[in-house]
Amino acid sequence: MGTTHDYLERCDRLAVMGGSFDPIHNGHIAVAHAVLQNFKPRRVLFLPCGQSPLKPPSIDGEHRFMMTLSAVCHVPEFDVSRMEINREGFSFTVDTISELREICPLDAVIYFIIGADAVLDILKWRGADEIFKKCELIAVYRPGYEIDDEHLRDLRGRGAVIHMLEGPKLDVSSTQIREDMAEGKAVGGLVPQAVEEYATKRGLYSPKPSFEQAKAILESRLSPRRFTHTLGTIIEAEKLAQHYGADVEKARWAALLHDCAKEYSADKKRAACAAWGIILDEILYEDIDIAHSLLGAESAKRDYHIHDKEICQAIAYHTTGHKNMTLLDKIILLADFIEPYRCDYPPLEEMRKHAYKDINKALLIGMKDTIQELKERGKPIHKWSKSALETLKNHAKRGVV
Repeated sequence: MGTTHDYLERCDRLAVMGGSFDPIHNGHIAVAHAVLQNFKPRRVLFLPCGQSPLKPPSIDGEHRFMMTLSAVCHVPEFDVSRMEINREGFSFTVDTISELREICPLDAVIYFIIGADAVLDILKWRGADEIFKKCELIAVYRPGYEIDDEHLRDLRGRGAVIHMLEGPKLDVSSTQIREDMAEGKAVGGLVPQAVEEYATKRGLYSPKPSFEQAKAILESRLSPRRFTHTLGTIIEAEKLAQHYGADVEKARWAALLHDCAKEYSADKKRAACAAWGIILDEILYEDIDIAHSLLGAESAKRDYHIHDKEICQAIAYHTTGHKNMTLLDKIILLADFIEPYRCDYPPLEEMRKHAYKDINKALLIGMKDTIQELKERGKPIHKWSKSALETLKNHAKRGVV
């Protein structure tokens, strides 16, 4: 959580508002102000969720964090935490409350703000009884959800301390806001201006084209030769994903867009990197074509509205590989090497021979050949490729897919 720890270690009254904040809207902020007025916490801490075990957010955590921060940074008592979006794996409320309990003073009062719909289902949550022990609940009325007295008695009988918040209702729908923004409708009365501007500038809720629409767009932008290579990479990535049990749909999208920025001129690549905040080290700047993968990942977000982290990462490193490659990263890297329309080159047959037996061995052959070719041409080897090679060696040795 970075510097958030500094004040939490001295915060004796904390109110926590969790949620996807996809996007944060004026209903969330009105409730936070009401909690501030009625319960007098020193801080209201907004916690954008990480990987939800229920309904995953439509965009990644970093964008949701930045929108939430832009919405509340002007209020001294409000703050935003990366605690959940930085957590690996699924994020559960009980883990968050437990972590906060360890950070805050021993006798701190921690309130957890919760909608009436969640109150009705809270006994299904992981560690519900532990949550009751470690914090007090502030329940917010939501239209269509009524909490009856019997349910409240049951929860209180299990040790829950529940306060009912009178006043603002969470009657603004993030789903409706996303749909309105996708249709180009104004949402100024529903979200803070800073949130609308952030989302609009980055096209976060613009409608994602279908796969076939994106393919048609790409065909119009790429040369016939490059587009044929792209089609071949899609075919191979789908087969590899099915064989190794990876997400076939993610593999298709990553393969489709892996070379979407390949044919930018060198000058355009450098200019786009500068405009989009892509930091180039000395090797990437000099051999700018390597950076087409980083640009491709950014273009996938900006031009095709793909915000899935795994897809974007697989695109970003398909030229170099990297130290901590996922199965999807390996699939796109290998599909790019061996797609069926590839002209023959020395290690191709050997790579295809191992592709569906040992993905690490197939990639090792390709990476070694690429690095050797670069050395023969007097080109420097990027650190990401070096670390990828070591990872592949270790994975091959251990039998890790």
